[in-house]
Amino acid sequence: MSGFTTSGATVLSHSMSPNCIPGTTVDCINAQPRGLLLWRSLTQWLGGMGVVMLGMLVLSRIIGGGMALARAELTGPSLSRLRPKLRQTAMALWGLYLMLTLIEMLALKFIGGMSAFDAINHAFTTMPSGGFSTRDASIAYYDSSTVEIIIIVFMFLAGVNFTLMWLMGAGDFKAAIKDEEFRTYLIYISGAVVLITISLVLVGVALGQAVLDTLFHVLSIGTSTGYASADYASWPGVARIILFLLMIVGACAGSTSGGLKLMRIRIGIKVAFRELGRIAQPRKIHMIRMNDEVVDQKQVSLVVGMLFIWVILFGFSCIVLAMMMPDASFETIFSVAASGLGNTGPALGAYGPTETWASMNSGSLIFTSILMWFGRLELLTAIIVLHPHSWRRQEKADGERQAMAMVKRILDREDSED
Repeated sequence: MSGFTTSGATVLSHSMSPNCIPGTTVDCINAQPRGLLLWRSLTQWLGGMGVVMLGMLVLSRIIGGGMALARAELTGPSLSRLRPKLRQTAMALWGLYLMLTLIEMLALKFIGGMSAFDAINHAFTTMPSGGFSTRDASIAYYDSSTVEIIIIVFMFLAGVNFTLMWLMGAGDFKAAIKDEEFRTYLIYISGAVVLITISLVLVGVALGQAVLDTLFHVLSIGTSTGYASADYASWPGVARIILFLLMIVGACAGSTSGGLKLMRIRIGIKVAFRELGRIAQPRKIHMIRMNDEVVDQKQVSLVVGMLFIWVILFGFSCIVLAMMMPDASFETIFSVAASGLGNTGPALGAYGPTETWASMNSGSLIFTSILMWFGRLELLTAIIVLHPHSWRRQEKADGERQAMAMVKRILDREDSED
């Protein structure tokens, strides 16, 4: 579940793997068979774009509304501007996804100096914002600013709406400039980097190192990738609070990142200000706009509903986890719930970047696996899949066709008897 949902949490450790001998095996993850590590990375690469395409191409055949599922995930620039048909849209996005993966693979190998095997695995887990590494220490193992910068670039791209990237690749750079969510993404990442950098400098970290570490982890957590180049669980409280908020929010809609997505947060904020405006000017017509276009009231209601459902699910998850892990700290419980729903992987507290989730009991692992599934399917898609009406509709249509066929056979039989 952690692989296909691109969460990146792992239970590989000396306590559970027969390939790791306590006191002898230094790097437990790297001690696993190469085939297992490659498959582990492939689950994230397939899950990154594959879950979206599954909803568009497969589930649409069963319950209908493939484009509706696509629009729920690929919010932003109109899908009609990308390709007129659903299958063509899927192929265009997969092509872009594959191209970026290959470019990162080559960059890590020939510029970053990684081995071919490590470059392939990290390219497979960066673009889907997954975070599985071939090393226990994650990116910190390489101790290379070049590797970190390359991964920073591709984590940033993984957090951008893929439809928007396709439009920019086609030469429509105005789309990025005009896109309200993309501009918010730039401000959001920049603001987090500035605040955390200041907090690190104030505790004695050198400015250059603070900027690089902060930029890496803001993008890693903000895009729900989950790589680590330092132990951010030991950073000042303000830095951990910001990282916790990044786990919840995520990046752009239509990207491979997890979280609530900036598009929905912006719309939710605009709805809040609209209601405040109505108190001051009750007769004025207040419209919600994104990219200078009026957002349909049904879409606004859908976004507000999703945000409300997320809050309820998060609160419920924290209570359940607190009951299942009675010795866990407040920070640990809240961050594990946010990490699961946001598909981030590493959390804070006892399950920070230097720890695996192997010490969790079986009940907690099963429950967090369910949270990962809900988070990756954006809540809305999961509800559509689980709602009985979605499946009953197809059965009803089949029943109607069978009933009509039976009536036709009866009438034909009566005509032949006459």
